[in-house]
Amino acid sequence: MFKNKWRNLFGIIIVFMAVFKFYGDFFDMNSFSRYIMVLSLGLSTIMIASDIRKFNITHLLVLLLASVQFVMSRNITMAYVYYLCLGLYTCDFRLLVKWFMVFNAIFFSIYLVGNLLGIHPTEYLEGRNDFGFGNPNSSFICMFLIWSSYFYYVFYSKKKIDFIALFLMAFLMYSQTITRTGLLTAIVTAIAFLILRSIDVRKKWNAILIGLFPAFMSILSILIALFGSGNYYLNRVLSHRPLYWHSYITHPTSGINIFGYTPNIRDILFSQRMPLDSGYIWTLYSMGLIVFIVIIGFICLAMYSLCKEDQKDKLLLLVSILTYCFAESILVDIASNISIILLVYGISKFDIKSISLNKMKLQRPKKFRKRIG
Repeated sequence: MFKNKWRNLFGIIIVFMAVFKFYGDFFDMNSFSRYIMVLSLGLSTIMIASDIRKFNITHLLVLLLASVQFVMSRNITMAYVYYLCLGLYTCDFRLLVKWFMVFNAIFFSIYLVGNLLGIHPTEYLEGRNDFGFGNPNSSFICMFLIWSSYFYYVFYSKKKIDFIALFLMAFLMYSQTITRTGLLTAIVTAIAFLILRSIDVRKKWNAILIGLFPAFMSILSILIALFGSGNYYLNRVLSHRPLYWHSYITHPTSGINIFGYTPNIRDILFSQRMPLDSGYIWTLYSMGLIVFIVIIGFICLAMYSLCKEDQKDKLLLLVSILTYCFAESILVDIASNISIILLVYGISKFDIKSISLNKMKLQRPKKFRKRIG
């Protein structure tokens, strides 16, 4: 019990530092980033060591893959985020989401107060309010992190006020920022909520279909990038994202490869005017094909397993984030995607040792099966 309490405390500290680092870009406090990274890794190491039996060989193999990817590309994102997720996996997930929501709400409120006081002055982009964040999409993302966490937290609530608050948050922010992708994400999340509340997700085909959602979103993103980049209507609705996606993944000398590129590849090859706003395309491009397949594959397994365990609130959180990942690069980052911790949960459902042992049992003659166990 005592170990669980201090692991949860360490987890809350890591979540706080992640949110602090995220808002550091807006508050001009990036000088703390290196210290936050080192301290987070240290706390995560202690948490992993204190509950080492919770992990299997597959967790180690994925960490090894992330390390190899870092060595080959000098991109530490996957290795760093995954290592923190291993530590956070030893904590109470619901508690982490609660504090993630609280910390985001505090920083967001402070920033809005600064906006009202003129410290972070409002700029209008084609009539869209950015609340001082420099981009209307950025302000919507900051609200969305609170919104999606709150939706997860009140999933089973019977109080109408909770859902009225959710509606007002999304509606008021959209009315100011006119962020189409944000509005579509809120609508999809609301529809997913109604579906999840009305079906039995433990049924085989329901679990399979829901489990394939990350793969579907990934394939859809890639197909649009490859074949929809010249479509006028797609580019209009998605703010020219398909055109930019296509430019990245089909680059003549630096397109998609196995291990990805350094985190600043966009600054080297492209420009600030060519953003890569897609969690799927950016992960595929910057982290390489192998890591991308592993991430999407184990998130699929996590969603399937959550269906079998009837954990609908976690499913909704994943659906909301994965939907927004279609238009924003927030997939592999604890600060913008607290549900990435569930990647480790998905990996825990794939134990190579137990699979190998079961295979050996099936291949043994009947008279020897009892001896094996």
